[in-house]
Amino acid sequence: MAIPTPVILDDALVQISSDDTAANLKELACVTNHLELSPDVAITTLDTMCGSVDYPGAVKWALILTLYQSFDVDATEDVLSAALANDGPVMFAIAASKTNPVGADNPVWSGLVIPQPYSPLNGDAGDASTIELEWSVSGEPTKGITMPTRAETAEEPAKTKKAA
Repeated sequence: MAIPTPVILDDALVQISSDDTAANLKELACVTNHLELSPDVAITTLDTMCGSVDYPGAVKWALILTLYQSFDVDATEDVLSAALANDGPVMFAIAASKTNPVGADNPVWSGLVIPQPYSPLNGDAGDASTIELEWSVSGEPTKGITMPTRAETAEEPAKTKKAA
Protein backbone atom coordinates (compact mmCIF):
# COMPACT_ATOMS: atom_id res chain seq x y z
CA MET A 1 0.00 0.00 0.00
CA ALA A 2 1.36 3.40 -1.00
CA ILE A 3 1.63 6.08 1.65
CA PRO A 4 -0.61 9.07 0.80
CA THR A 5 1.20 12.31 0.07
CA PRO A 6 0.16 15.09 2.46
CA VAL A 7 -0.78 18.47 1.05
CA ILE A 8 1.77 21.12 1.99
CA LEU A 9 0.45 24.63 1.41
CA ASP A 10 3.58 26.36 0.15
CA ASP A 11 2.38 26.94 -3.43
CA ALA A 12 -1.38 27.48 -3.06
CA LEU A 13 -3.58 29.23 -5.59
CA VAL A 14 -5.57 32.04 -3.92
CA GLN A 15 -7.62 34.21 -6.25
CA ILE A 16 -10.32 36.81 -5.70
CA SER A 17 -12.22 38.64 -8.43
CA SER A 18 -13.55 42.17 -8.56
CA ASP A 19 -16.92 40.78 -9.72
CA ASP A 20 -18.72 37.45 -10.12
CA THR A 21 -16.60 36.30 -13.10
CA ALA A 22 -13.39 34.33 -13.48
CA ALA A 23 -12.13 36.86 -16.03
CA ASN A 24 -11.20 39.28 -13.23
CA LEU A 25 -9.64 36.81 -10.77
CA LYS A 26 -6.39 38.17 -9.30
CA GLU A 27 -3.74 36.01 -7.62
CA LEU A 28 -3.04 36.71 -3.93
CA ALA A 29 -0.90 33.65 -3.12
CA CYS A 30 2.31 35.64 -2.64
CA VAL A 31 0.71 37.75 0.11
CA THR A 32 -1.24 34.87 1.72
CA ASN A 33 -0.10 33.43 5.05
CA HIS A 34 -3.23 31.43 6.00
CA LEU A 35 -5.88 29.85 3.78
CA GLU A 36 -9.06 28.09 4.91
CA LEU A 37 -12.38 27.15 3.35
CA SER A 38 -14.46 26.24 6.36
CA PRO A 39 -17.97 24.87 6.88
CA ASP A 40 -19.93 25.90 9.96
CA VAL A 41 -22.79 23.57 10.82
CA ALA A 42 -25.38 25.11 13.11
CA ILE A 43 -26.88 22.66 15.60
CA THR A 44 -30.53 22.90 16.61
CA THR A 45 -31.35 21.34 19.97
CA LEU A 46 -34.92 20.28 20.65
CA ASP A 47 -35.78 19.79 24.30
CA THR A 48 -38.77 17.58 25.09
CA MET A 49 -40.11 15.76 28.13
CA CYS A 50 -38.13 12.74 26.92
CA GLY A 51 -34.80 14.52 26.69
CA SER A 52 -32.80 16.64 24.26
CA VAL A 53 -32.01 15.80 20.67
CA ASP A 54 -29.50 17.66 18.47
CA TYR A 55 -30.24 18.10 14.78
CA PRO A 56 -27.81 19.49 12.22
CA GLY A 57 -28.92 22.83 10.83
CA ALA A 58 -27.87 24.81 7.81
CA VAL A 59 -24.24 24.65 6.67
CA LYS A 60 -22.63 28.04 6.14
CA TRP A 61 -19.26 28.26 4.41
CA ALA A 62 -16.56 30.88 4.93
CA LEU A 63 -13.36 31.79 3.10
CA ILE A 64 -10.81 32.63 5.80
CA LEU A 65 -7.54 34.29 4.79
CA THR A 66 -4.64 35.98 6.53
CA LEU A 67 -2.93 38.27 4.04
CA TYR A 68 0.05 40.59 4.24
CA GLN A 69 -0.92 44.12 3.25
CA SER A 70 0.68 45.41 0.06
CA PHE A 71 -0.08 48.60 -1.84
CA ASP A 72 1.55 47.28 -5.04
CA VAL A 73 -0.53 47.14 -8.22
CA ASP A 74 -2.78 44.03 -8.30
CA ALA A 75 -1.73 43.11 -4.75
CA THR A 76 -3.68 43.00 -1.49
CA GLU A 77 -5.20 46.49 -1.30
CA ASP A 78 -6.02 46.69 -5.02
CA VAL A 79 -7.74 43.30 -5.05
CA LEU A 80 -9.66 43.64 -1.78
CA SER A 81 -10.81 47.21 -2.36
CA ALA A 82 -12.00 46.29 -5.89
CA ALA A 83 -13.94 43.32 -4.46
CA LEU A 84 -15.51 45.54 -1.81
CA ALA A 85 -16.39 48.23 -4.38
CA ASN A 86 -18.37 45.66 -6.41
CA ASP A 87 -21.18 45.99 -3.87
CA GLY A 88 -22.15 42.34 -4.30
CA PRO A 89 -20.70 38.81 -4.25
CA VAL A 90 -17.38 38.25 -6.01
CA MET A 91 -15.82 35.06 -7.31
CA PHE A 92 -12.98 33.24 -5.56
CA ALA A 93 -10.86 30.21 -6.47
CA ILE A 94 -8.42 28.26 -4.31
CA ALA A 95 -6.28 25.16 -4.91
CA ALA A 96 -3.37 23.46 -3.19
CA SER A 97 -0.94 24.37 -6.00
CA LYS A 98 -0.82 27.24 -8.44
CA THR A 99 2.04 25.75 -10.47
CA ASN A 100 0.60 22.25 -10.93
CA PRO A 101 -2.31 21.87 -13.33
CA VAL A 102 -5.78 21.79 -11.80
CA GLY A 103 -7.05 18.20 -11.92
CA ALA A 104 -8.08 15.23 -9.81
CA ASP A 105 -4.80 15.46 -7.87
CA ASN A 106 -5.04 19.27 -7.53
CA PRO A 107 -8.75 20.19 -7.34
CA VAL A 108 -9.94 23.78 -7.26
CA TRP A 109 -12.70 25.09 -5.02
CA SER A 110 -14.59 28.13 -6.24
CA GLY A 111 -17.72 30.12 -5.65
CA LEU A 112 -18.95 33.53 -4.61
CA VAL A 113 -17.93 35.33 -1.42
CA ILE A 114 -19.58 38.36 0.12
CA PRO A 115 -16.86 40.98 0.70
CA GLN A 116 -16.91 42.73 4.07
CA PRO A 117 -14.91 45.73 5.27
CA TYR A 118 -11.46 44.87 6.59
CA SER A 119 -8.74 46.57 8.63
CA PRO A 120 -6.38 48.01 5.98
CA LEU A 121 -3.46 48.50 8.41
CA ASN A 122 -2.88 46.19 11.30
CA GLY A 123 0.22 45.10 13.20
CA ASP A 124 2.88 45.88 15.76
CA ALA A 125 5.95 48.07 15.43
CA GLY A 126 8.48 46.40 13.18
CA ASP A 127 6.05 43.68 12.03
CA ALA A 128 4.29 43.19 8.72
CA SER A 129 0.78 44.59 8.46
CA THR A 130 -1.71 41.72 8.17
CA ILE A 131 -5.33 41.53 7.13
CA GLU A 132 -7.56 38.79 8.50
CA LEU A 133 -10.62 38.06 6.38
CA GLU A 134 -13.58 35.83 7.08
CA TRP A 135 -15.89 36.32 4.13
CA SER A 136 -19.11 34.32 3.88
CA VAL A 137 -19.53 32.09 0.87
CA SER A 138 -22.82 32.56 -0.95
CA GLY A 139 -24.27 29.04 -1.07
CA GLU A 140 -21.81 26.17 -1.30
CA PRO A 141 -18.38 26.21 -2.90
CA THR A 142 -17.87 23.87 -5.85
CA LYS A 143 -15.01 21.45 -6.21
CA GLY A 144 -13.74 21.05 -9.75
CA ILE A 145 -10.98 19.43 -11.77
CA THR A 146 -10.77 22.31 -14.26
CA MET A 147 -10.41 26.02 -13.63
CA PRO A 148 -13.87 27.58 -13.45
CA THR A 149 -14.86 30.05 -16.14
CA ARG A 150 -17.43 31.69 -13.87
CA ALA A 151 -18.95 31.21 -10.44
CA GLU A 152 -21.86 28.82 -10.27
CA THR A 153 -24.95 29.77 -8.32
CA ALA A 154 -27.78 27.84 -6.72
CA GLU A 155 -29.89 28.55 -9.82
CA GLU A 156 -27.19 27.03 -12.03
CA PRO A 157 -26.09 23.77 -10.37
CA ALA A 158 -22.47 22.69 -10.54
CA LYS A 159 -21.45 20.17 -13.11
CA THR A 160 -18.77 18.94 -10.71
CA LYS A 161 -19.05 17.39 -7.30
CA LYS A 162 -19.95 19.77 -4.48
CA ALA A 163 -17.36 20.32 -1.76
CA ALA A 164 -17.87 17.88 1.07
